[in-house]
Amino acid sequence: MLYLYLGFLLGQSYSVIKVIYTANIPFLTIVFSVIVFLIWSFFPVIGYAVAKAIRVKTTDTEGCQNKYALLALGISISAIESVLYHYELITSIDDYWGMLITALMFSVVALLPVNKLRLAAY
Repeated sequence: MLYLYLGFLLGQSYSVIKVIYTANIPFLTIVFSVIVFLIWSFFPVIGYAVAKAIRVKTTDTEGCQNKYALLALGISISAIESVLYHYELITSIDDYWGMLITALMFSVVALLPVNKLRLAAY
């Protein structure tokens, strides 16, 4: 889950850094903004943990455990969320819907069946 969160942070950090860099705000406001960003971006990733907790265990699937795949999936989900906002499929007024859609994408990642035997060959 950590790599998924780090990938999501990496994808979201560009816009946050751009806004903080161009804004003329005091240092403590920047620190507060970064802390709020770290906390607020963690909420959608909780969808992954919830889906892992309620998932029905089977014998041959465990879900994606590869750290590079989780990092890439986190970046991909961040890019999908950015595209949804860019093309105004989700507006800033619908911010909670955006978080729920992102959490749903994270829970889908947790439910993806990955064959352990196939991964062991790599």
